[in-house]
Amino acid sequence: MEEMLADEAAYEFVMTFLEQVQNLVSHRLELFLGPEDVERLLGPRSAVGWKTLAEFWAAVAAWCADNRPPLESSEEILSVRNEQLRAMLWTGNRTLPTGAKLGLADAVRYEKATGAGIPGFSHIAAALRAMGQD
Repeated sequence: MEEMLADEAAYEFVMTFLEQVQNLVSHRLELFLGPEDVERLLGPRSAVGWKTLAEFWAAVAAWCADNRPPLESSEEILSVRNEQLRAMLWTGNRTLPTGAKLGLADAVRYEKATGAGIPGFSHIAAALRAMGQD
C-alpha cells in the first residue's frame, strides 16, 4: 500500500481498500484485529489515509446525528450467514462505538448535503460505480 500511495493513479484504489479494512475492523469481531491494532501496522502514507478516512467518517456520524433519524444498529448485518453477502455488508458498512451502523448511503448523503468529502476520493462516484453507472 505504501508504494501504491506514491502513485497518484492508485490513490482511489488504496483509499477504497483502507476504507474497507476500517469498516471490517470497526465491527470488533473476534476473528479480526481491532482498529488500533491495524493502525499500528500501517506505514506513514497508509497511516495518513487511515486518519483521513477516520476523520471523514467521524464527520459523517456527527452530521447524521444532527440531520437524520437515529441510525440503525449494526446487529442485523453482523448476523448475516451468507458469506458473499456478509463480505459485502461487513466491508461496506461500519459499526460506531455506540453499535449504530453507518454505510455508503450515509457518506453519499453527507457529501451531497455538505459538499465535504475526501479530496480525490468520492463516495458519490463509488456509489455510481457500484450501480454500474460510472
